[in-house]
Amino acid sequence: MGEIVKILFGRFIIRFLGLYTRYYFFYLTGKKKTIKYLSGDIKRLETSLSQDFYNAVVGGVSFGIISFGIAYLVWGKQNYQ
Repeated sequence: MGEIVKILFGRFIIRFLGLYTRYYFFYLTGKKKTIKYLSGDIKRLETSLSQDFYNAVVGGVSFGIISFGIAYLVWGKQNYQ
């Protein structure tokens, strides 16, 4: 069960969220990059690992911010009513 959660959380949520967060960031700043470039080139291991690392870091930060925002909306407003 732990491996399923690890795969789901690590591969699909964090890296997927990181990939598209980076894509939209570059798109909004005017430095357009392709999804293929941001996901890394399979033929070049160092490019693939570095892009995957950046996707994981950005995805983790994005996931943390989204989780904190949802928790604040759910439980934060209860204290002020």
